[in-house]
Amino acid sequence: MASGEFYVTVFFLSDGILKEVQRVPMSSSINLQTKPLIAAIIPMYNEEVHVVGMLEVLHATDILDEIILVDDGSSDGTVDILLRAASTDQRFKVIQHEKNGGKGQAIFSGWAATTAPILLLLDADLKNLTPDHIRSLLDPVINHQTDMTLGLFKGGRLSTDLSHRITPFLTGQRGLRAELLKYISREASGGYGFEVALTMAARQKGYRKRIVTLKGVWHPSSESRPERGFWLGASWKARMYLQIIRAWYLVTRERFQNSKAFFSDIGKL
Repeated sequence: MASGEFYVTVFFLSDGILKEVQRVPMSSSINLQTKPLIAAIIPMYNEEVHVVGMLEVLHATDILDEIILVDDGSSDGTVDILLRAASTDQRFKVIQHEKNGGKGQAIFSGWAATTAPILLLLDADLKNLTPDHIRSLLDPVINHQTDMTLGLFKGGRLSTDLSHRITPFLTGQRGLRAELLKYISREASGGYGFEVALTMAARQKGYRKRIVTLKGVWHPSSESRPERGFWLGASWKARMYLQIIRAWYLVTRERFQNSKAFFSDIGKL
């Protein structure tokens, strides 16, 4: 042993017994640091038909430390499915809203339940998602290559591929630094306005963004869901786009008012 060399001992816990792995010098190239905590937040409403596949993928993704499932006042069997999943994986946390508050509120409820510095946001009804897709969303954030990723569908279904190509800022599939949520307009993020409010907050605060292609992934459109039917699904989609337009208006209005107030203050100097 070199004189004055400082050694550390690495342990791990196995079957309740603390076991020594090895002793290494502090000057060793062995990396003793762990990755930052990562929490997935999955908001959902009446997703009993679709959520099981998502839960299986999340369970198989070992990079996730916490998986927060937020039921936004579902009236079907969604909560029962979530509770069964939580009994098989200790990373699962289930949050239940008594009434439907909208996607934005569900995500904020999930955020309040974690201190993880990196978040994964996903829709609950995704098809063909794999752990590799999840890692592709998170790796650039973990490695400090960007502050937020936006996952865009490609090669899944033409309808969802096209919508992502036209309006990439509306994607609900993201990896991001959790601190970004501090800057989102709570008013604008109500309902389905969350993605617009998040994208605008990142832009206004200078956070870096990166597009990530999610090959083969898609989700059913509102009007194609058998549990809703065409007309109910179409009205649901119309309401969604109205909330998106409202969010865009509110965010740009707040930005204009802040700019107006700034220049007004300058005029008083």
